[in-house]
Amino acid sequence: MATSKIIDYFRLKDIVNQRIVYDLPLNYTDSQSSSTIKVAITITSKYDKNLHNDKEGFEKVLLPEKPKIIVYLQGGPGFPCPVPTSNSGKTKVLLEKGYQIVYLDQRGTGLSTPLEVKTFKNLVLKEYGNFEVDSQLKFILNFRADSIIRDLEQIRKDLIGNHHKWSIMGQSYGGFCCFTYLSLFPESISEVIITGGVPPVQFKADDVYKATYQRTIERNLHYYDKYPRDQIKVVRICEYLNANKVVLPNGGTLSVERFQQLGLRFGGTGGTDGIHLIVSKFDYDLDLFGYPTYDLLNTIQQFLGFETNVIYALFQEAIYCNGNSKSNWSADRLRYASDNEKLFTLNKEQVFFTGEMVYKSMFDDYSELKPFKELAYALHDFSEWSTIYDPKVLKTITWDKVPIVAATYFDDQYVDFEITRKVKQDIIPRGNLRQFITNEYFHNGLGQDPETILSSLFDLLDREID
Repeated sequence: MATSKIIDYFRLKDIVNQRIVYDLPLNYTDSQSSSTIKVAITITSKYDKNLHNDKEGFEKVLLPEKPKIIVYLQGGPGFPCPVPTSNSGKTKVLLEKGYQIVYLDQRGTGLSTPLEVKTFKNLVLKEYGNFEVDSQLKFILNFRADSIIRDLEQIRKDLIGNHHKWSIMGQSYGGFCCFTYLSLFPESISEVIITGGVPPVQFKADDVYKATYQRTIERNLHYYDKYPRDQIKVVRICEYLNANKVVLPNGGTLSVERFQQLGLRFGGTGGTDGIHLIVSKFDYDLDLFGYPTYDLLNTIQQFLGFETNVIYALFQEAIYCNGNSKSNWSADRLRYASDNEKLFTLNKEQVFFTGEMVYKSMFDDYSELKPFKELAYALHDFSEWSTIYDPKVLKTITWDKVPIVAATYFDDQYVDFEITRKVKQDIIPRGNLRQFITNEYFHNGLGQDPETILSSLFDLLDREID
């Protein structure tokens, strides 16, 4: 039985949050290991005066007699769940449907034994007595989706017992984790809701990046159509960065490649506009001062989440490795393929931004990633990955067993529409994985319009399909 402790309890008008930390196994596959890590959840409920009071909130988990729990799995990999501070967004929609929401900080994030430079080194030293790259690799392999799902199984049994099911919901990488849950413990799940996150089961990393590079090219073309004057400005900025070493406030380097990585934001609503503002300010600074200002450099440094969420960089390609395969720096290799080379490298005509991709140069350019460089190379050379998706099991999951619904975004820059279509066609039994397909939203549709996205998915769960 997992041990746990309630570390926080608070009411905010009509919602209540209980934050619970569990001691769970570091390694679920090594029966000889007794090492544990902290894994945290937040249970968010609609306030009920008959159930919730301040004294009991720190003493026991407060759930109704017949709980209706939905677990929310965050995107990433490597990002925690924000704690709801108001009854709004997806929280409001789910509470109004009668759910109690379990927001999980996936292991390695948030309050769940977060990994960063100092904590990672201390944890590895504590576990193995050394900080050799083999020990680093052995340790971080415990932070994959299969371990995340086994954490949830321990938590499910603690909250509602072994014989009760719960619902699961995943955004982006959280949807990938949902498929891992379906592969390992389908009998524990009553329904699955996915937003922008059907994983590329039976596809390799190269397949994924060939597709997403094409989506990224499309987004660049749209950007330059929308802001045609930025074309010459971006070339000018990249030439400046190529000729000058620009140091960011935390000591990182703003190289040409790092500047191009801002294009990761093209995949969300308003992404092109945010990048346009940075390009305009950078060009203006060069005119006025001959160099970028601290304010601009600080904005660029904080624009992406790699340094505060290191698993995002380390596991970006590992999430496509299922069993015996290696990624071998897929995005980095394909960047210089004949179809991409002129687009994504410095030239005097037009420079494209890149997308949700990880490159070797990042482990030189980002100050908080530099200490992980040796580990990053080991991960990209590793080939004995755990199984996170089981096609044989997935092919048995009919609608009657576990209904699956998904919001699929036609113009998704990160999760390719055609690959999702092939997964549905080849892996999931006919009649399951009902989709709400739309071109009105990007990858962050759930955050932009949770009412429309979730009501469409609940409609798919509730009604007969013609």
